[in-house]
Amino acid sequence: MAEVGPIRAAELADLVRALLAAAGVVDREARLVAAHVVDAEERENRSQGLVRVPPYVRWARSGEIASPTTVTVEREAGAALVLDAHNGWGHVAASDAMARCIARAARTGVCLAVVRNTNHIGRLGAYVEAAADQGMIGLIACAGNPKSSWVAPWGGIKPVFGTNPLAIGFPRRDGPPVVVDLSTTQGARGNVLLAQKVGQLLPDGWAFDSDGNPTRDPHRALPPHGTLAPLGGHKGYALAVAIEILCGVLAGVWPPASSANFVGAIQVEAFLPLDTYHRSLAELAAEITSGPVRPGAGEIRLPGEGSAARKRRNAEGGLRISSELWGEIATLARTLGVAHPLMSAWAPQP
Repeated sequence: MAEVGPIRAAELADLVRALLAAAGVVDREARLVAAHVVDAEERENRSQGLVRVPPYVRWARSGEIASPTTVTVEREAGAALVLDAHNGWGHVAASDAMARCIARAARTGVCLAVVRNTNHIGRLGAYVEAAADQGMIGLIACAGNPKSSWVAPWGGIKPVFGTNPLAIGFPRRDGPPVVVDLSTTQGARGNVLLAQKVGQLLPDGWAFDSDGNPTRDPHRALPPHGTLAPLGGHKGYALAVAIEILCGVLAGVWPPASSANFVGAIQVEAFLPLDTYHRSLAELAAEITSGPVRPGAGEIRLPGEGSAARKRRNAEGGLRISSELWGEIATLARTLGVAHPLMSAWAPQP
C-alpha cells in the first residue's frame, strides 16, 4: 500500500485543527477533536483516526453538529447525572461528562452519567485513560442513532444497532493503564470504510450481505448492502442490547435522534487502600504475562499495552498515512481553502 510520511503528530494535529476550524468549528473544540483523531492514528486505531475527518468536516459545514458545544445538567440524584449535549461535538461532551464523573467520584466514591443528544466520540479508550490518569476506574459506552444502525439482531437482517462500543480503564502504577476498548461487532465500521478506500477485503466473519450471507466485500458490509457481524455471534448481540439500554433507554431518548453515552468513574480507594489495589493488580499482571507463550504469539500483553507501545513508536518515528486517504484530505484542504505546510510537503501525485 502506497503511503505518505513520516509526519509528526503535532503537524498532523495542526492540519486537522485547521480543516475543522475552516468548517466552522470553534478553535478550542477543533483542537480537542484534532488531538483525539491524531491520538487514534498514533495508536494505529485508524478507524477512529484521519478517516473520520471528511465526515466531521461535512457535519460541521452542514450544521449537523453544533459548535460551540453546550453541556447542561438536566437531572442529578446523588452520584447520578443526566447530561444533554444539545447536538454538540461528541468528543467535547464525553470529555465533559468524564471530568464531571471524576470530580464527583472523588467525593462520593462513584459517579455514573448518561449523556443524550451527542455525536461521534472517537476512540473510547481516551476517556477511560483520562480517568485512570486520575487514579480512577473509568467506563464509557456509546449507542448511535437510526442513521448509524449497522448491525442486525442475531438471526435477523434488518439493522437496528450501531457498533455500540464499550471501554473500561484501570489505573496502574507500574505501566500504562489496563484498557479494555472494544466494539460489539467483529470489526469497526471505520475499518470497513478504510478497506473501501484502499481496496482491501475484510477478514472472514466481519459482515453479512443484504441477504444475510457472510461477505468479505467492504462495499457489501454496510446498509443498505449489508450489516456488520456482532462480536462472538449471539454474545456480542446480547452485549449490544445491554449498551443500547444503558445509553439510550436510560437516557430517556430511545430511539435516540443522535448518539447517547453512558459514562462512569469509580474511586479505587472507596473500595480498598490504593497500595493494596496496585499490589494486587501487579500480581495479577505478572500471573497473566509470565505464562507460556503460544507459538507465533511473541509475548503476552495486558489490554492497552499494545496501544501504548504503538503510540510511543509512532511518536518517535512519525506517522504514515495511506496515499488514498491523504489524497482525500488534500482535496478537502483545497475545498476549504486551507493552505498548510503539510499539503506542500506531501502533495499527492497526479
